[in-house]
Amino acid sequence: MKITKYTVIAAVMCFSAAAFAQDFDDFGDFGDMSASTAGGASSVKIGGEVKLDSRAYFDTKADKKGINCGKAEDMELAAFPSAKLNFEYSGATVGAEVKLKFDEKSVTEYKWDMLDEAVIRGFFMDNALTVEGGKMRALWGKGDRLHVIDNFNADDYTDFIVPLYSERRISVPMLKATYAFPMNNLVLEAVFTPGMEADRFGSGRWAPGKVKLLEKKVTDTVSSNLAGLLMASEAAPTDTVKAASYLNYLTLANGLLADPSSIYPDTNTLKYSQAGLRLTGTFASVDFGASYYYGHYKQPSFNPVKLNGGDYYNMLAYDQKQTFGVEAATIIWKLNLRGEACYNLTEDTKGDDPWVKNNSVQWLAGFDIDLPINNINVNIQETGTYILNSDKIKNNGSIKSKYGAATGAYMISNGATDVEYDSNDCYTNNRLVVNITDSYQNGKIEPEVTLLWGIERGDLVLMPKVNFKPNQDITFTLSGLLMFAKDEDSEFADWSGEASGFLNNSFVNLGISCKF
Repeated sequence: MKITKYTVIAAVMCFSAAAFAQDFDDFGDFGDMSASTAGGASSVKIGGEVKLDSRAYFDTKADKKGINCGKAEDMELAAFPSAKLNFEYSGATVGAEVKLKFDEKSVTEYKWDMLDEAVIRGFFMDNALTVEGGKMRALWGKGDRLHVIDNFNADDYTDFIVPLYSERRISVPMLKATYAFPMNNLVLEAVFTPGMEADRFGSGRWAPGKVKLLEKKVTDTVSSNLAGLLMASEAAPTDTVKAASYLNYLTLANGLLADPSSIYPDTNTLKYSQAGLRLTGTFASVDFGASYYYGHYKQPSFNPVKLNGGDYYNMLAYDQKQTFGVEAATIIWKLNLRGEACYNLTEDTKGDDPWVKNNSVQWLAGFDIDLPINNINVNIQETGTYILNSDKIKNNGSIKSKYGAATGAYMISNGATDVEYDSNDCYTNNRLVVNITDSYQNGKIEPEVTLLWGIERGDLVLMPKVNFKPNQDITFTLSGLLMFAKDEDSEFADWSGEASGFLNNSFVNLGISCKF
């Protein structure tokens, strides 16, 4: 059974029609849709935002010989106009919200994104039970703009990590039920999605090298098998079995050349459905939570064994995983403390399957504090990942016996083709994120700086920003990004333009936005 996005839209529209019909008699004059009606039971609100960002990249355009000109007038410029339109309906027993988004990506390549969110909410049992459905996001965790137990929505990296975390998350068709118990602020949340969106990556200067390498592995494997068949027969094979394989390889190779995205599995199926439970509450002065997630990783793994076994179109797969998470937040002295931790259980519990991700643990710990200097707030968070059974990755002697010799060169026993292989034998990944904000003149001027440091791999990203708000409706923004990658093994080296450097892909941005 395949559930398409259009089926979900139809269901949402039917639910919306029923909801609005239920409370239609409560509507009064539509002249002021931002205020409650005379009956006080229903209201409709409309709002939105128009925005323009203009960037100048520090690395200049190359001349005809491929050499950077090095002149200010040759800096690459880019403009990003966008608009948002939000509709919200609130009734006594039902609510609805629709968010539309218009920018270059949603209007051209990702048209499904124009419907940013469309949510129906029904309130039952004296509002103790809330049932929601539609195209939406589910945010889990006590972290501030960073999370390790938030799994349902994928990330949009087409503009790197410049947008806020909440803006990078890709909404999906989802059902959610929330029940509030009458003690300790206990809330039980259940979530289900009929399919999955995978992480999205950019092109051009924001195309990560690891994605290109993954696609190259697939195309090289297909080409190698095709060439092997041709060499063995010195022409198009005449043997029935070999001929069938030849045609399959040839068809796949031509398809990959025409459309590299065809190598990725279709995640709009029940195979990639997601489900989870989360219980949150308060004990004394501590907000706590525990959660369970069943679904898949949002970035694919490569398995050449599929090709040799005749499964020509599934060499890439999104590994299944279960995540057991805990979270907590409290206040001690002037520190707002928060933390998350989880255990990711995959199908490779022993670590001896090179084509499936190992089990892992992740954590987040941080705090923020208001300093007695003007309006300064300092927010510091550290996130980390540790891959379990990492010793099996580099020296995995059981691979050949498990998969046989037919898989050829991909079965080398030093683990270099393992999906999590690291040339420096480093299987931890810790990041420190520092955010400092301030405000002046009653909030009209808001300076901010964010620093991200990749501890093991030497990455550094600095994002300064200043907002100027002459009134409550319009905002001028001056911001920028400086990125440093120590060497080719740095996590962000793929995004920095070259193996190392400080100015590659760095930019300065001037923006203006108006909210209504």
